[in-house]
Amino acid sequence: MAIAQRERISGVDTAWLRMDQPTNLMMIVGVMMLEGRLDVRAVKKVIAARFLAFRRFRQRAVQDAAGAWWETTDDFDVDRHVKRASLPGKAGKEELEAFVSKLASTPLDPARPLWQFHVIDNYAGGSALVTRIHHCYADGIALIQVLLSMTHATAAGSLAMKSEPVAEQAARPTSGRRSSSRSRARWAARATSARACSRRDATSRRIR
Repeated sequence: MAIAQRERISGVDTAWLRMDQPTNLMMIVGVMMLEGRLDVRAVKKVIAARFLAFRRFRQRAVQDAAGAWWETTDDFDVDRHVKRASLPGKAGKEELEAFVSKLASTPLDPARPLWQFHVIDNYAGGSALVTRIHHCYADGIALIQVLLSMTHATAAGSLAMKSEPVAEQAARPTSGRRSSSRSRARWAARATSARACSRRDATSRRIR
């Protein structure tokens, strides 16, 4: 049986967690649209090496009578958080918007760390990547920084990036410190456009 390790969630992040309601989910949703086809195995490799270098994303948020906690267990499985999906019909913008709309109104599994990636393998002749992360993990600007830390100027470079465990201070990115060239990076396929949109407006809070 897995033995959980806990640390207290900050007051601000506890507030985000407790504000979560079925009709008002405290969840940030981002969409990347790419002209190339994404390989799900490659996406998982990049996530394992770069995204999970931030320790917080291996932890789930739990609540009890004593408060809210970040809980780490030894049964984390990236396959539970990265899903493959296909769009119906013409698999164009309208179908992608409907898919994202449904995800945006679907709660994340509270028994797991509160984030998920969906790899759309047939969007407009290419691919799309839909990211959902609970607001208690970080604000939208900080999460853009996290996603950019997973990218490289080429697909081969992205896959070659080694895992670098992030120190506690470095695990709290601030906004506005990435160069514009980095923001044009591609992830495992050439990106023609990338969008990150949050359902809540925040600017300065970091990953805690």
